[in-house]
Amino acid sequence: MCRNVPRKDATVPDSTVRAGLLEPRPLNRFGPLDSAPTMVRRAEDAHDDWLRETLGIGSAAAPAVLAAARRPAAPMHALGAVLELTPDLRERTLRTLIHPGDERLVVTDVVPTDERIMSGEPFALRVWFAAAPLNPPRLVRVAVEWAGDTFVNEILLDGEDAARGYIDVPFGEDQTLPVGAASFEVTLYNALGARARFRTTCAVLPSNPFSLDLGPDGAFVTGTWSARGVRHGDAYDTGIAVTLSNGDAGAVRLPAGFHWKFWDGGVGGTLVEEGDGAFPGGTIEVPGHNTWRGTIGVHSPVNSGIFKHYEARNDMTIEIIMSGPFGPAVGTITCRTMFHYGVNITRVATEDFTNQEYTDLGTAVNRTRTIYERSDVSFDVQWRGIARANVGGYQIIDSFAEFHQLLADWSGPDTNQNIDAFIVQSIAIAGTGVDGIDGSIPGPTSHAGPDSGLTASKCGYVDASGIRRLHSEYLGMLIGHELGHYLGLVHVNDAGNLMLPSSGTNDIAFTYGQYGTMIHHGWVRID
Repeated sequence: MCRNVPRKDATVPDSTVRAGLLEPRPLNRFGPLDSAPTMVRRAEDAHDDWLRETLGIGSAAAPAVLAAARRPAAPMHALGAVLELTPDLRERTLRTLIHPGDERLVVTDVVPTDERIMSGEPFALRVWFAAAPLNPPRLVRVAVEWAGDTFVNEILLDGEDAARGYIDVPFGEDQTLPVGAASFEVTLYNALGARARFRTTCAVLPSNPFSLDLGPDGAFVTGTWSARGVRHGDAYDTGIAVTLSNGDAGAVRLPAGFHWKFWDGGVGGTLVEEGDGAFPGGTIEVPGHNTWRGTIGVHSPVNSGIFKHYEARNDMTIEIIMSGPFGPAVGTITCRTMFHYGVNITRVATEDFTNQEYTDLGTAVNRTRTIYERSDVSFDVQWRGIARANVGGYQIIDSFAEFHQLLADWSGPDTNQNIDAFIVQSIAIAGTGVDGIDGSIPGPTSHAGPDSGLTASKCGYVDASGIRRLHSEYLGMLIGHELGHYLGLVHVNDAGNLMLPSSGTNDIAFTYGQYGTMIHHGWVRID
């Protein structure tokens, strides 16, 4: 997916870099959205000193508080009789203590059992929790988000696990992780259906034992977590986060200088630009079994090679080279722009959409957006509607000719460069089972004529309560499939691909080649 870009001497860069330091993060709380450990206990495990240190409850009131909280039922009423408790303190006590008949459960902390996770080695997570003896946790689920595909580990808990208040979740030889950040989304369930969640991110340390890793800093590309070139006036800015990881027990020191390269076609392909920079301070020290974090900002003006590659919608690879303790330390990351287009979602016969169906349609469109953002493309929505009195029979499409006439009559006007998506009550074309139609492949960059747009049947049903609903997951896929045609994609036979001839709810993948086709449609712009 490369467009020809005029060449110049890449070793004399027009782009400039500025390097800085990032705040260090705890090894096992490496993510900015990680959960904080909580001070929640079973009432039978609490004691006077703990109440004083955690809640500020004095020793005079502590026995009465514990007696009330340990009641199997109605602890709130019993705590109300403890006159020493203010209303706020009573509320905090109820939130902090799990009473014997409590239906709640809480994940209080999640940590690696060996204090750290090393690359390529099995590990285990210890999940600490608080739960009532009458309603102990029964299942723990850990979803692992890392550089590859998310995977899940599930384990049943027994009575011994419940009694000691934690469960160790092992990850074996086939579940080891590479160097870098890995997030763990932990969910704990009891037999009543109650659940508790906790999220933590660990920096996986190198077993080799030193590494340099790159990630986006600030702006990023949604699906591939690539570094993102963002245009500001007549320049592109690319932010890169640098993480140095030390798998040894002793501290490591290295020079603060680095060499940077932007490649077209991957490292070793065509060199776009290169140069040198340095982090502040002259020398970097990475503590033992820990990380160091810095940032590099690349500013690429209009005549630079990087600017021209971004404008040509080409991917590049950033390579950062430093003098490590055991030889050169090298890190790479893909950089690209984010792409964006617009969609006019038009309800055909608006009165025939209930409030719940309208809500479900919004959910479906969000599903479509998520599918595209997994491949670094997003879209905005403008909501429209055609009143029943003006529909003229288009709410049920019974021929391809009628579909094209719908586009000719209602696509546009040319107030925006959005793709028109008409959501009809039904598609009932004899001899077919289609529930979505596209005007042409690719669709035009004009609202004029009978090919500018697509349609999808709203795919409704009635739920057990008698409420009309839409199959949001399927409809979101269906709208995405037809948008793919408009952006130039044809049917394929790749398993799981959105563009299968009869794609289903879970067929939502794009290939890199399909991504390259979509981003060059005339209505797709650099975001």
